[in-house]
Amino acid sequence: MTPSLERLAELVRQAEAKTRARKIEGEIQQAADQFRATELRARHAVERLRTARPASLKALEQADADEQLLKDLVRKLAQFKSSLESQGDAEQLISTSQAEIERIRKQSRADLEEIAREVDEARRELRTALDQYRQLRKELDRLLPELAERFAAEDRLLWDAESHFPGGQLQLLAHEVDAGLNAYANLGKLEQYARLKVWIGRFRCYQAAHERDNDTTEELQTLGHRVFHQLKWMSRQYEPGYIEAFRQDFSTDWNAYVAEAQDQLVQAIEAGRRNRDAAATSGPSAGGTAATPSTTAAAAASASASAPTPAPAEAPASRAAAPAASASSSSSSATAVATTSRGLTDLKQFMTRAHLPEEGLDRFLDLLDRAAAETGSNDVDLLRLAYPYRRYIAGAPRLDAIRRNLDRAHAGNGASSGSRHASPN
Repeated sequence: MTPSLERLAELVRQAEAKTRARKIEGEIQQAADQFRATELRARHAVERLRTARPASLKALEQADADEQLLKDLVRKLAQFKSSLESQGDAEQLISTSQAEIERIRKQSRADLEEIAREVDEARRELRTALDQYRQLRKELDRLLPELAERFAAEDRLLWDAESHFPGGQLQLLAHEVDAGLNAYANLGKLEQYARLKVWIGRFRCYQAAHERDNDTTEELQTLGHRVFHQLKWMSRQYEPGYIEAFRQDFSTDWNAYVAEAQDQLVQAIEAGRRNRDAAATSGPSAGGTAATPSTTAAAAASASASAPTPAPAEAPASRAAAPAASASSSSSSATAVATTSRGLTDLKQFMTRAHLPEEGLDRFLDLLDRAAAETGSNDVDLLRLAYPYRRYIAGAPRLDAIRRNLDRAHAGNGASSGSRHASPN
């Protein structure tokens, strides 16, 4: 891309952002209001399903039992018909009982159909509102990231909203774990601990809410086993600290447990940012040498290549490689650019909640470009974060420079690692 074409592209992007920004605030606020309203309606519908449906089912079962009892009594009446004081009264009681049983059965079925219809309608409306809100939030992150904090409550409500769909919370958790697996190895111990605690807490919360459900599909059961063993493997692989939620005999208020873990995660992210800022402002160590693009990219590739895939047979080798990757990244970080990088912090925080590469890729590239403007395209932390998504990086001069560094690192790492490390691509 020529310099004039790059400037023209930037002018177009700014014009688009200003034009869209005038509309996005109102649209996202309206979508958030609709999302909250539909979530509340779905909550009430699902709650009615949980409370009223068992009563209607029990009434149907009782009607069937009463009908069977009535048939038995009619047979006995036929045997002892000659001993009846009033045959007319018996026939009247039989007729009245049949009508009452049929009335209860019809009313119970109508109640069940109404409950099911209300839940289906509420879920359809909620799914539409969820999709609209997520799409606008994605655009908000791209155009007006400074407004994202205003919708933090709605973002947290997404998890509760998914609980109104069969298996929704579990599927969302599985997606979060898969999306965060590549970046997990690069987190600090405190952040690893808090993030894993949030994930296992959410799993146990889902498990406690559905442990008595008889209509759980085999697919959801398989997914639940996969998520739990994936989290358990991460705990053993990285050893961030003891988490009692992995014990099946441990029980608590899981909603409160997750809320506490989320607070710990926020504190861990902030502490990590302060440590990086302090290390950056202190400058490189005495006698150190500046890192070249090839050395920093190679360090990033080495760290990324060491990021494991859940395979028990490879776990010992990966566990042995993890300290080496950590030492390599720490050594390279000491020689990185000695400036405070807010852009790198923003990029890392975004990647912890984004579903890359399926969602948030445009925002990721924008933050990556900003971070590169502050740290340079050869910063080891930047390259370590970008390496798993190397194939998607392109479009701007700084992004192209990052891609070239990553391609060189990928080629060099493949030649040096041999069969011991598999490339993410």
